[in-house]
Amino acid sequence: MKTMFTLILVLTVILAFGCKSETAEKDAAVQDTATAAVAEATADEPEIMNKENGVRYQELVVGTGKEAVDKMQVQCHYTLWFADSTGLEKVTRFQSSKDTNQPFTCQLGVRLIPGWSTGMIGMKEGGTRRIFVPWEQGYGEKGGGPIPPKANLIFEIDFLKAM
Repeated sequence: MKTMFTLILVLTVILAFGCKSETAEKDAAVQDTATAAVAEATADEPEIMNKENGVRYQELVVGTGKEAVDKMQVQCHYTLWFADSTGLEKVTRFQSSKDTNQPFTCQLGVRLIPGWSTGMIGMKEGGTRRIFVPWEQGYGEKGGGPIPPKANLIFEIDFLKAM
């Protein structure tokens, strides 16, 4: 009886270690695949470019039409997120003109936050740009309306047409 108990115990230990080893190998393979996917996604991100006033942007789609210049009236779709303290990571989606399918018309440099206007300068019709707006180029130290004080913002803007 003692020999039978010892044999069962030895087989249980062997099976446990065998299964654990196989599971560990599968876990390692899954981890390697996930790490590779993250590295590939990061490598595909467009380069972040800098403007002179601290605004940064990524060219997600390069347009082929007219180039945006200061004081130009433009029609676009936008989506706005509040960003983290670095200003580079989206935290909360705030609003989007796409929700109502109503494009936004504005004049660059006129009654817009400086970061939006600066971020669109040089963009071409048909393009999509992600603009990282530091709070100093957004709604400032006091905020504005529903925008809290010192809020870093991220806009994704589809430049539909110059007007």
